[in-house]
Amino acid sequence: MGRVTREQSELNKQIIINAVAESFLEKGFTKTTLRYITKKLGISMGAFTGHFKTKEDVLYELVGFVLNQQFAVSEKLIAGKTDDKILLYAAETVLQLYIVEMNENLRDVYYNAYSLPKTSALIQQTVTGKVEAIFKEELPHLETKDFYLLEIATGGIMRGFMIVPCNIWFSMDMKVEAFLKNTLRLYYVPDEKIQEAIDFVKTIDFKQAAKETVDGIFRYLEKQRESLQEI
Repeated sequence: MGRVTREQSELNKQIIINAVAESFLEKGFTKTTLRYITKKLGISMGAFTGHFKTKEDVLYELVGFVLNQQFAVSEKLIAGKTDDKILLYAAETVLQLYIVEMNENLRDVYYNAYSLPKTSALIQQTVTGKVEAIFKEELPHLETKDFYLLEIATGGIMRGFMIVPCNIWFSMDMKVEAFLKNTLRLYYVPDEKIQEAIDFVKTIDFKQAAKETVDGIFRYLEKQRESLQEI
């Protein structure tokens, strides 16, 4: 067999990422086994582990894209309504709660992303920059390391709220209000501003926004698959 070129190796890697991402969305993280992935792609286990040692390594590749997608959709949601950074934070985090509530496969993917070592560290690092940009003006005495610690705390709250599905005793409105109260207080946001954020997110159709976000990810993966097939 001839030597695999760098270009071919990168193509094979992208094919794996695309197939695994689709499987995560369709089956969840936990039920997407390495055996299932290799069978779906028609490759050996060695061909997979030549690029990724574990499923978490593939999830790590996807986390940054999904986070950026969420922030982009959130910015679009509030465009023309407000330029308040705290309300943007509220919109982005509430959107994530709605995405997770769409189905148990998505809940499983997000739960693992917030729980596994590499992916949770990436989320913390990525979101630290976002929250510093949002809250630095109100908290000028804090440094990046302080925002990093705050993100670890608020990320833990997010993980806890994602795990528990809504039910007749715990509605989505209750979840959103409790989440915003707990997280925004950690950033020393005054109670009246927290209430403003709670009232603001009620004006947005997050259920539709969550659907559009996930549909956008599926469309992206489909386009990627078509492009890879043409190569």
